[in-house]
Amino acid sequence: MLNTKNEVEIPEKGIVLATTGEKTYVYYTIKAYRNSKGKPTSKRVSIGKYNKDTNKLIPNRNYYEVYLHGKRITGGIVKSIGTYEAVQKICNQIGLEKIIQEHFPHSWQQILTVAHYMLCNGNVMYYLPDFQESTSCFCNEILSSADISRLFSSIGKSERMEFFKDWIKLRKNKEYIAYDVTSFSSYSKGIRSLEWGYNRDKEKLPQINMAMYYGEESKLPLYYRMYPGSITDKTHLAYMIQDNDLIDCKGIRFVMDRGFYSADNLRLLEERNCRFVIAMPSSLNLYRSLVDKYREKIVNHSECRLGKGLPYAGECECTEYGFRMKVHLYYDAEKAAFDAERFYDELDKLERELSEMLQLPDRKLHYDRYFLINRSKDGAVCYRRNVEAIDKEIGRMGFFALAETDFTKSNGEILSIYRNRDMVEKSFDELKNELDMKRMRVHCEESEEGKMFTAFISLIIRSCLLNKLQPLMKENELPLKKILIELDKKKQIKMSPDEEPININPDSKLQREILVLISEENV
Repeated sequence: MLNTKNEVEIPEKGIVLATTGEKTYVYYTIKAYRNSKGKPTSKRVSIGKYNKDTNKLIPNRNYYEVYLHGKRITGGIVKSIGTYEAVQKICNQIGLEKIIQEHFPHSWQQILTVAHYMLCNGNVMYYLPDFQESTSCFCNEILSSADISRLFSSIGKSERMEFFKDWIKLRKNKEYIAYDVTSFSSYSKGIRSLEWGYNRDKEKLPQINMAMYYGEESKLPLYYRMYPGSITDKTHLAYMIQDNDLIDCKGIRFVMDRGFYSADNLRLLEERNCRFVIAMPSSLNLYRSLVDKYREKIVNHSECRLGKGLPYAGECECTEYGFRMKVHLYYDAEKAAFDAERFYDELDKLERELSEMLQLPDRKLHYDRYFLINRSKDGAVCYRRNVEAIDKEIGRMGFFALAETDFTKSNGEILSIYRNRDMVEKSFDELKNELDMKRMRVHCEESEEGKMFTAFISLIIRSCLLNKLQPLMKENELPLKKILIELDKKKQIKMSPDEEPININPDSKLQREILVLISEENV
């Protein structure tokens, strides 16, 4: 239906008027050519209706399609609406917009605008004004570089913690929370927390660490904390557990990898009434003794087989740390064969090195772990393989163990819970690569905290989009970037500040499918 208020001047070139009854329509000549008989002909499309009283054109959607070459057209402003529509729906559904409004009443629109921009374009803030010019956003005011810096610096710690307290209340109470840590590098000299430490991206730069909670059922980021790059992951877990009181996160159930395993950490989790599932390091004496004790009861026993493509499994209880915990032992025959081949390759390498030595190797090099080494009467280095030690090591291959204090889950359920913890690793990957936060690109600590919080908001939105669109993306082999590009094609024009914007084109089939999935009330 044409809007009679949106009249424009009739274009000067390629225009034909055609009257039908009392109405006159305006046609644009798309293509002029000669037909098979050599007669001149043309292909035309209607671009609207002629108003003889004003001598102007009342445009239809074809008009905007034909003449839309830039952002402005005959006084109207054209903007992409698709990604904004998707982000707004997500924020309303999961309660994110409401919580941000409550805790950041003066800057919530700017925060969501920057989070929207990060979702579509990444971490470099230089192009944000251009994005706002071409895309509908939560904030109508164009944000300059100075505005963005002030925004990041204004996002204080107390407001962030109050946000997390309300945000985490929306999580599913019974879900396991995957906990993990990553690091971010920077060239900045103004961030005190930047320190040398274990860099997960193998970069020779100072870093800052980020610890995150991620819900396994909700599949959403729940909480994060930044801390100095020199502090080890295992050490910092205690401080994250202390934060649970600040964010009112009670009865938490952790799932973690072996990097966080220590007797002190497990005792602390037990004292704080935090249930856990955690991988046991294979270097632990407890792990080795359990594998040696139960190996023959698990390997190739049909009652221990979990199913096709799954390992064999058994379980036992331990009280070595002063409290009860259950240990699930898993055996994978394919992994055992693969690990054994690598082990024998390493033995051959060590043996070649020993054959070239003129002096006995230092005990710190651990050659004596699998070799019996001494000197012969003539002073030469002699050695032979320690078959007993080698066989014992081979016998432990293919095993891995998960310790837990749930006591209600089967071997298969515990394995599934642990494997689902890769969600947080994928989330870190998306934060670094898809949202382009691998480099901080800020120069002071206040801006760093604010920018990371805004990126976290963007990560929540991105995670929710992935949850909702996964079936469509998988079926059509579409990455999220392609989804965002498709939504970006959805455009509206607004002829004046008082006018309601109108769509330039009908939604495509893919756009409709995307927006239907996003509108469904499930995350």
